[in-house]
Amino acid sequence: MPPSMALRPSNFLLLRRETPKLSRIFLTRYYRSAVASSSAMQSQTPPSSSPQEIPDDLLLSSTGSLIRGLAVYSALSFPTFVDASPTLLKVTTGIPVVKQVALSVVRNTFFKHFVGGESFQQAIPLIESLRQRNLASMLEYSVEVDEESAKENSKQSGAINGNKVIPQYVKNIQEIMDSIPQASAVEDEFKLKHPSTRKTSIAIKLSALVPSATALKDFSTALLAKQSTPNDPFTTSLLYDSSISTYIEESHIAALKELHDSLTKIGELAAQYGVRIFVDAEHTWYQPAIDAFATDMMLSSNSFDQASPINPVVHLTFQAYLRSTPARLKSAIAHATSNKYALGVKLVRGAYHPQEIENHASNPANKGTLPPVWSEKNETDKCYNQCVELLLDELASVTQGKQPSIGLLFGTHNKESCNTVISGLVERHMATVETNEQGKEVVRVPPSVSAQVLVGQLLGMADELTNYVSSRLNSPNSPIVLKCIPYGRLEDVMPYLGRRAVENKSVLGNSNTSIERQRISQELRRRFFNRA
Repeated sequence: MPPSMALRPSNFLLLRRETPKLSRIFLTRYYRSAVASSSAMQSQTPPSSSPQEIPDDLLLSSTGSLIRGLAVYSALSFPTFVDASPTLLKVTTGIPVVKQVALSVVRNTFFKHFVGGESFQQAIPLIESLRQRNLASMLEYSVEVDEESAKENSKQSGAINGNKVIPQYVKNIQEIMDSIPQASAVEDEFKLKHPSTRKTSIAIKLSALVPSATALKDFSTALLAKQSTPNDPFTTSLLYDSSISTYIEESHIAALKELHDSLTKIGELAAQYGVRIFVDAEHTWYQPAIDAFATDMMLSSNSFDQASPINPVVHLTFQAYLRSTPARLKSAIAHATSNKYALGVKLVRGAYHPQEIENHASNPANKGTLPPVWSEKNETDKCYNQCVELLLDELASVTQGKQPSIGLLFGTHNKESCNTVISGLVERHMATVETNEQGKEVVRVPPSVSAQVLVGQLLGMADELTNYVSSRLNSPNSPIVLKCIPYGRLEDVMPYLGRRAVENKSVLGNSNTSIERQRISQELRRRFFNRA
């Protein structure tokens, strides 16, 4: 809504017509409480009052979407609510009479806030609107396979094809295959030729691409048992060794070989269309298998001999809360160099800390040993920033007119880490500080560097940080800042929404939600009352 359209009575009536009744009541109650609670914060951070000072994400948002965002951030300010959200979603959607009401509320609040749409096509307007702000997009089909009841779920959610049921994991693989040319077509519409401008990418989660994640767990156990040097990269060669049957049952071996074939095709298709692929990290009991499949994808799709203008095409995710990550990164860099392929790295802090601690403590064999994850958050923060420095050192060593041999995505909602990336680019002479037309200092990043670096946040989270980083960096038509956009049918994405809320509770805690509530409240006051 343009700033001139302050919420007059006529516009309020329009908002009422556009918003379903139950959701409107829910949102209005949260709006009133959140605006009241944020009033005390006004003196601490004076709000912007002129349109030129209002961030684009607020200025370009409708009043309805701002009220929805305020309701969501208010709800997520309560840890008890966040912890209970998966159970609440499961219970309410399991009761026929309540289900439609629950789905309506979720659709018009959390779904619209955190999810790009029910299909890739529905997410395209969001991709285009983000690109207008020079922000990139990473799409992820967030329909998961429940590892505890995979067979039952595949029957319930599969589509009948003659007399054959198509399991959910097969549908997930097909969706990824279909999304790659769609992502390329979106980039073609922008009519920008330089490879650095092609910034619509795809994320994939391997546990959603097999009938049961137990296969990944068993393969990981075998890989660790056969590993000769700690932290060395894994490959899938063991999967084709006769000894593998000692560790994995035949049906799982077949499923893993099927996954290997599918991932090879995905990598080839991504290289053909010039679309980056990011392989998600998961629990440590799955990770060695994930590393093996992703490394195989990089060996072929990221080869220096491949013809794609984008390289690296495939990226593996490293989690900084793991004690082993610095050593694994160094080994991965050495492996890529010796095997002549470009290393793709997505660096995150990690989303499964409580489960990792619990899993380690529950195994008597681990008594007296350290868990795989750091015990304190400040240890993870320190490790993350050290890994940033390591990766930027590597990038700086190969950007002087050489063929790109590393590509980086720093996934972080932490401002200090974002500043570490920005200052690191300048300190290594990969970017320069200049003054823009408004008299503000910005960091200019040339296409040769912006083609290899991204900084990302999740859709619906840390929007203030996204604005901050994008305003600091000057890289026209080559977005460096990215939003991760999940998509999928509401009923299918419900487990994702509940799980993601719990996983990111530290991100959605009071400090971050307070910032977002304050920003939105200030803009709503400006629109409602034509004042800050």
